[in-house]
Amino acid sequence: MILANSELMRLSESRVMEIFNVDEELLMEIVAVKVADRILKITGNVKDKHFLVFAGRGKNGGDAIAIARHLILQGARISAFLIDDGGGSFSPLLRLQIDRLKKIAPDSMRDFNFQEIRGDFVIDGLFGTGFKGEMREPYNSVVRYINNLNIPIISIDVPSGLDASTGRVSSNCIHANYTFTLGLAKLGLFIYPGAGYGGEISLIDLGFPLDRYTDSSFNLIDESVVKGVITRRNPDTHKGTYGRVGIVAGSYNYPGASVLVTKGALASGTGLVTLFISSNMFPMIHSIDPEVTFYPRENFKELFPVLSSIVVGPGLGKVEPSFLEDIITSSTVPVLLDADGLNSIAGSLDILKSSNIPIVITPHPGEMSRLIGKSVSFVQDNRIDVASDFSREYGVITILKGARTVIASPSGEIYINPTGNPSMATGGMGDVLSGLIGGFIARGLSPVSASILGVYIHGLAGDVISREKERVLAQEVASEIPRLLGSIVSD
Repeated sequence: MILANSELMRLSESRVMEIFNVDEELLMEIVAVKVADRILKITGNVKDKHFLVFAGRGKNGGDAIAIARHLILQGARISAFLIDDGGGSFSPLLRLQIDRLKKIAPDSMRDFNFQEIRGDFVIDGLFGTGFKGEMREPYNSVVRYINNLNIPIISIDVPSGLDASTGRVSSNCIHANYTFTLGLAKLGLFIYPGAGYGGEISLIDLGFPLDRYTDSSFNLIDESVVKGVITRRNPDTHKGTYGRVGIVAGSYNYPGASVLVTKGALASGTGLVTLFISSNMFPMIHSIDPEVTFYPRENFKELFPVLSSIVVGPGLGKVEPSFLEDIITSSTVPVLLDADGLNSIAGSLDILKSSNIPIVITPHPGEMSRLIGKSVSFVQDNRIDVASDFSREYGVITILKGARTVIASPSGEIYINPTGNPSMATGGMGDVLSGLIGGFIARGLSPVSASILGVYIHGLAGDVISREKERVLAQEVASEIPRLLGSIVSD
């Protein structure tokens, strides 16, 4: 699903109005009809239910007042409050909607003075996609008041106080139970911290193909995106058909990482998994899985001609950058770098530019901070820009892990993954992901497609397991993936 920031939404809306000869008043009426209908589906019946409508002075406020009018026609009771800080003029469309509302319910517009009000639902129309930065008074106090009412809140387009482009939130921001985002889904609703404020998010189709008139490079990974990425196995295939992934991972102190990355690779359905290990590791892990084959790490290049992808790094320990450079420059197949594979090149990033093959990197925020020489907080505050800038500069696919994992391609495409949960915050989870993506590449998926499918189904497996368990282990995720994979492959 396409995601839009504020500027892209403005441009696509303008193009649609021009091409289809539609004006803002008609779009507002479409919004009102469709949102009122969606509210009716949520509530079952709005008759005699009391809606508290909070409108700002812009178009978002006009949407809220128009919705209120349609709810009145369905039998709802409305108390509408126009909130103004005196800092600007009212939108002409807002004035029009207030006039229309007064004609059918003259007493519905009321003054707000923080008196105790009882209601069944709040409709939040204070700010829309134009909001940035911090709220001023009286909006700050009004938002606190709304959040403390303890009744369901319905936000129009985005919760007031949320930046639709960045996901940043004001120190006071509406905590919505439902957000009806208009025309195109807004990027800020799907990245943190904004992702924690929207509640249940629904896209309201405005009846015009806005997605055809936007040049957005932002995408939300959903089932429609991953369907068809991988197809069902043909009857006349064999293990060689599904590729062979070579894994350079593990060390005497971290043998578990090599176990988990191979489990992730096996979960991908790749034909063969070969683990390159040092001799002192063999007694510890020789029986990890009977399907895994082993090869001496010091002779890794001997097997390169038969590999379909290579995964390097989990539990590897500190190695010389020249070791990584040798792998990257010798390989003729895609290479995925994770964990110690990334830490070992943190001061030698030009190694990435020396490659003629696709490279995927899978850093968590701490590893990313070491790569770019910035703080973890900087990485977390600028996740999309950090991943995108790194991919463009070094020509790699960057998978910046964490809540709402970001995938950035060198061409500028950005994918946001909505699956996964805090119960997955356990050791080895990233090792499974690395093996899984490497296995998908070995099966013949492009590195970008393998990354998209990998992060989505990895998080989905964690979501399924967390329904019954407070914590999720990496090996449990690896075990769940093949079943989920079978449910999404297409004919």
